Amino acid sequence: MSDAENRTTFAVTYVYGGPADVLAARRPEHREYLGGLVAQGDLLASGPFEDDGAPGALLVFAAEDAAAVERLTDEDPLVRHGVVTERTVRPWKVVLGRVG
Repeated sequence: MSDAENRTTFAVTYVYGGPADVLAARRPEHREYLGGLVAQGDLLASGPFEDDGAPGALLVFAAEDAAAVERLTDEDPLVRHGVVTERTVRPWKVVLGRVG
């Protein structure tokens, strides 16, 4: 990835719909992968939703474009193993506060 000034913030939502046993089995690998993205500066924050809505998560990335975010999330073990059944990638403009 390039310098921070050339990067946009993206909000990514995951919906989990794959088998619960696969989610449980792959969660450690998923978290290790995301931890690497945090260390690289690509992933600013992530975590699961904790309400009664559809199971899923929010991930906040800094990247050059949406295609870069899609490539990074394509390699997420939960995506590769079919646990993530829906994924959205949207540019997100932080107006108040900060992330990361």
